[in-house]
Amino acid sequence: MSSGYGVSLAGLRRHTAARPTWRCRVCAAPWPCQPAKLGLRTEYAGNRVALIIYLCVLMDDAISDRLRTHPAEVVPADYYARFVGWARRHPR
Repeated sequence: MSSGYGVSLAGLRRHTAARPTWRCRVCAAPWPCQPAKLGLRTEYAGNRVALIIYLCVLMDDAISDRLRTHPAEVVPADYYARFVGWARRHPR
């Protein structure tokens, strides 16, 4: 299956988070990276509520991981923007 951008959904699914750093295993960008976002939008097309619930669970995991390693660096608003904020906006 193609994402509509010449990239396969399988290729986008490889962009997963490495815990506890929550950086992409493929491109090392903060996860969710752009390819992961595209893959998630494609996978959850038509079910934005399920996508946001899923991202909230992952955000909680990421915050928990960071609290164990660098508690002073946890800024909840930054995690919200990174994990959930992008999914609330409608794609262009």
